[in-house]
Amino acid sequence: MSILILLITIILTSCTPKQEPIDFQQVLEEAQVRLGQGKALSEDTLLYKALEYYQNIEPKDTTRLHQATILTAYHYWWKSEKAKAYDLLESIADTEKDALQALMNLSDKDYDFEASYRYLCRIMEDETERKRFENQQGLATLYFYLNRPEECERLFDNITQYIRTPEDSALYWRQVLPNHADIISDYGNQDKAIRLQKQVLDHFIGKDSVQVAFAHASLARYYLLQDKLKEAEQQITLAKNNMNFNMEDSPSMASYMELLQSILNYAKDKRIDMMEWANFVNKLQENASIKQAITDAKEENNRLLTERNLKLTIEQQRTELTMLYVVGGLTIVIAGLAYLIWRRKRQAEEKEEELEALRQLINESQQHTEQKDDRFFKKIMLQQLGVIKMAASNPTAANQELIKRMTAIANKEVEVDALLNWADLYKTIDYIYEDFYTHLKGKHGNLLNEKEIQLCCLLRANFSTKEISIVTGQGVRTVYQRKTVIRQKLGMEEKGDIVEWVS
Repeated sequence: MSILILLITIILTSCTPKQEPIDFQQVLEEAQVRLGQGKALSEDTLLYKALEYYQNIEPKDTTRLHQATILTAYHYWWKSEKAKAYDLLESIADTEKDALQALMNLSDKDYDFEASYRYLCRIMEDETERKRFENQQGLATLYFYLNRPEECERLFDNITQYIRTPEDSALYWRQVLPNHADIISDYGNQDKAIRLQKQVLDHFIGKDSVQVAFAHASLARYYLLQDKLKEAEQQITLAKNNMNFNMEDSPSMASYMELLQSILNYAKDKRIDMMEWANFVNKLQENASIKQAITDAKEENNRLLTERNLKLTIEQQRTELTMLYVVGGLTIVIAGLAYLIWRRKRQAEEKEEELEALRQLINESQQHTEQKDDRFFKKIMLQQLGVIKMAASNPTAANQELIKRMTAIANKEVEVDALLNWADLYKTIDYIYEDFYTHLKGKHGNLLNEKEIQLCCLLRANFSTKEISIVTGQGVRTVYQRKTVIRQKLGMEEKGDIVEWVS
């Protein structure tokens, strides 16, 4: 049976659909990559569960918990639940520098430069952070947006002292110095702006044509502000010649160049060419429509793939569920058959035990004796039951007939009371055992019923519990229960000898 149960358990386990555990570390790493690529985290809904998981596990993984907190905050921000995003980051900002950085970045995206400045100041309370080139250039840029020109210009003029690494140097030439020039131009100092932007131009000539194009475009604007139209026109031409990207790659740059050209045309000829603007806008719109169509096609394809995968998943789950029902049904059938086999085997064993007890009874009763003893009484009782006669008349099938007889008695097809003449048996008991029945009846007849008196007589004749079960047609458990009731009625101990007590 244990092997069968183990087999069923294995089958059920193998057919039960398994839900793979979520790898929350992978969830965080994938979201971190998307964040670094500037992609939206609005659909990263597993970040909620990742945060909850790292909040509750023991021992705490502080690094992963802070990462989950920051990424979940970005998820809230992309879902336009900005208050939740800021609250979540503020909850760890006092101990986690990356949370302050995230708060500053989100403030920049929301154009809340006052808040961004406050967060940067908190970051730069650390001496190491205050000396970082990236933080200094961020502070200088914030001074510009906060309309603090003197602090902004002073910091930009002295910012090179914070350059420490090749990365700092690359950031300086690609972003900081061009921004410095544009800011100085915005403050009205075009000569200084032109000088700074020419440094950028000289640095990138022959190295990066895109940066060269940006520098020429900026110089064109500075010259236009100085009303130097010839120089401005030259810079616009040089910028266009160095542009090696399509309009759709940088629509803002394309728009900027078109704006500079329109300003130049107006300054030279006092004209605004609406045809050029219309063509330019139409081209922008056409490019935007094409990109949108491509995006829609991708989304539709993704939707179809998602639906197809969902259908396949549902079909797979249905198949697994059907298999589970089939296996469950087979398991019930197998278990039922196993139980029936076990029950039959048990019944066969019980019948064999009863048969052996009955054989013993017969053997004892067939021994030649005229003495008044247990064998004499058993012989008389078995003669009344007809068992000895039956066995003698058909010796070749004795075992089968005995079993048949016992089965008939057990199934109530033959009432034992109809076979036994207890009036004669009581006389035999008195004859063999010195008036045992008469003494029992006189002393305890008012306490014991007829069945209990018969049981006491059989006990006196040294019948075992199994033998009593056979000759009375009662189950072994019933015989034990009757013996217990007799002891209780006679006021005996639980395991007391009934015959000795009565005698």
